[in-house]
Amino acid sequence: MMEHDAMTAGVPAAPPPARWATIRRLLEPRGAEIRQAARLLVSVLLSDLLARAVHLHEPVWSVITSVIVTQSRITQTLTTGRDQIVGTLVGAGAGLFAILLVQTGTMPGWLAFWLALTPLALLAAARPNLRFAAVTLMIVLLFPISGDPFLRPLDRIASILIGVVTSLVVTMFVLHDAARGDVLTASGRLIADIADLLDRALRGELDHDTIETIDEACRTHLQEIYGAVAETRVEGLRVLRRRPDPLLDVLPGLLRRLRGSAVFAARAATEAGELPTVDAALDAERRALARVLSQLSRRCARAARGRRLIAREDAAAVLAVLHPPGPYWSPPMQFTLGMLHDDLERAVRAVWSDGAALPYSEVNKSGG
Repeated sequence: MMEHDAMTAGVPAAPPPARWATIRRLLEPRGAEIRQAARLLVSVLLSDLLARAVHLHEPVWSVITSVIVTQSRITQTLTTGRDQIVGTLVGAGAGLFAILLVQTGTMPGWLAFWLALTPLALLAAARPNLRFAAVTLMIVLLFPISGDPFLRPLDRIASILIGVVTSLVVTMFVLHDAARGDVLTASGRLIADIADLLDRALRGELDHDTIETIDEACRTHLQEIYGAVAETRVEGLRVLRRRPDPLLDVLPGLLRRLRGSAVFAARAATEAGELPTVDAALDAERRALARVLSQLSRRCARAARGRRLIAREDAAAVLAVLHPPGPYWSPPMQFTLGMLHDDLERAVRAVWSDGAALPYSEVNKSGG
């Protein structure tokens, strides 16, 4: 017993808190995927339980609908759910009409099906969001029906609608990510790309094709920002409460302008003779822009993680390293750098004040 203790004494077991910390570190990069998987499982479970609670004969259609409608974003779920509901109602109407034709002996079942499917196919070609109408028609007509020819199709339609409603509720309230954090995370990435663009452009390392490639990545980040902002307006039923978020109201526009002025400055810097002959001024400008953009990117990333914001007055200290472009810059670079400084100052002051401060200082503007 003493020998066993001696052998194991040199390899201490990790305490439980350390194990949990390791697990959290491993799972954190996949947190969004894990939460979406959990939402999907909850949606499937609740839709099945609800369909059985109201004694529907085929709850499987509710489960399948939940899998289709439950998306990672509320806006995507709302769009898919809306399309599913409209398509279900249109397809149900066409399916019940086809059943009526068959029951009255007007035409055989296969002909009634194709008669109902043809306009739905044309409708789906013109309006792809109505493609679920044809799916509902097939669910109503092509699967075996026992008992009342109208009752079982209505049962299936009710199952589909239950699946849609359940998916909407689960996506809205269960383990949903804070979209505001997504906005700030994408903003930090965009600012980091802008910093890389300007640093390499002022070093003379870029050509127009490379600038376009980097700008394409910047535009992708902007699309993510606008999509996440749209998400913040509907999550938690905020669309009904209409609570404004000053920072999110102005940040996408400010970053769009900053990206445009940065690309403009990068293109101007790549033109022959546009870089200044004074190496000290070039190095100072590159370092100043890198410092401000790096702090702005980190600020967004810190805010996205819920870290406490630093004092509003610190924005002035961040911007103090920027100086108006002097006569050693060529006229095009003086103009583009002045515009870039203004847009950068607007973004810094907005982020540091959480959208509450003026977009930029009139005193600094007149001095630039």
